[in-house]
Formats: sequence, structure tokens, C-alpha cells
Amino acid sequence: MFMSMLWDTIFQISDTYESAQVFLIDNHIPALRFGNADKPTVFAAGFGENEWQASVILLKFFEQLCANVKRAKNMSGIAVARAFKKHAFVVIPTVCPEKAGTDKPVNAHEMNALAKYLRFYPSGMFVALSGDNNGIYSPINNADLSVQSDTITKVLHACCPLPVHNEAKGNAAKMCHWASEINRQPAFLLSPASLKASAIDRTYRSLEETLLVSALL
Repeated sequence: MFMSMLWDTIFQISDTYESAQVFLIDNHIPALRFGNADKPTVFAAGFGENEWQASVILLKFFEQLCANVKRAKNMSGIAVARAFKKHAFVVIPTVCPEKAGTDKPVNAHEMNALAKYLRFYPSGMFVALSGDNNGIYSPINNADLSVQSDTITKVLHACCPLPVHNEAKGNAAKMCHWASEINRQPAFLLSPASLKASAIDRTYRSLEETLLVSALL
């Protein structure tokens, strides 16, 4: 049921906004891309274990940004039509599509598929959205990256409404570690405590600026 609704939303967005490009990762994981710049920011959610709320928030952000670009409207005080002329981002609303909305364990195949995509299609930054940890987290391996990574960390910590954590667990955190340590790119985990069905709109509003800034860094 959830995946059927998610697919309908993805195709509705791509049909409405010509700037939204839909594609598949490993022939079964749906994704959307905005912009054609090299090394986009990659957002991912839906790492399993009933985390469909994070998927909804990412899709809402993607659709809202496409709409604001089309209408030349500001978003969180930023003129997004002009800002995204040289930027791009990819949204993977559900990394584990057959597990989303259930309590079934996550199959490692989906995680490996995402890792393979990140390895062969270089991105500037990886951002995961999950409900496991209640905070913003960045793997310590980021300290070994460039000075730019340190700047990105400071900017995100400044604009994110979530508390900073020094450690995190779960599949999303594991993927952040892989992206940082193996793929050598900045990686962040956003994990709001209010990631529940009754608080999706409120959670989205609190994260919109953080998601937007992430896409522009």
C-alpha cells in the first residue's frame, strides 16, 4: 500500500515538473534528481523498520522545491531558482522499498545497492534522514576530510534545529559511516524525535531550511 502511494507521488512529481528526473537504483529503488550539476547532494530515507515518515518528508521537500523554482518563489528566504542553477541533488525516498511500512528486517542487498550507487556516481555530500537517534550526527571520519567538510559541518550544525550527537546507531548511521570512511565524502544523519505520523508537517517545517542548505553546500 505505502509503496504504491510512493510510486504514484514520484510519477506525479516528475509529470508536473520537467526539472524532476525519475530513475531507478539497482533496477528497483526509486529516486528523483533535480539539476544537472556534477556531484549532487544525495538525500536518503526509508531504511526500513517502519520509517515511511522520513520518506514522506523527503518527497515533500523535493516537491516543494520544484514548485518554488518553477514559480520563482523564495524558500526559507533563499531565491531557489537562482541558487540551483549550479547545484543539483538526488532524493532516494526509500532505500529499502519492500521493507518500508513494515517491521521486517532490512535485507543487506538494498544497503549494498545504495553504496554501489554512491561509489559509481560521485556526490558532494550524503544526508540520511531517520528516526532512530534524535539529533544531527556526523561520523568522526569526516575530520579526516578536507577543510570544506569542517565548514559544512559548522554550517549544518548552525542551521539544524536538532541537538548534535557524537554517536548514532541504525542502518542510516551505518551508511553515513560508509560514505564518510570508504567513499571519502561528508555525511550527515538527521534524526528528529518527532518523526511520527502526527508530526510530519511540523517536522518538515523545522527541517526545511536544513535540507535546503544541505542541497546548496
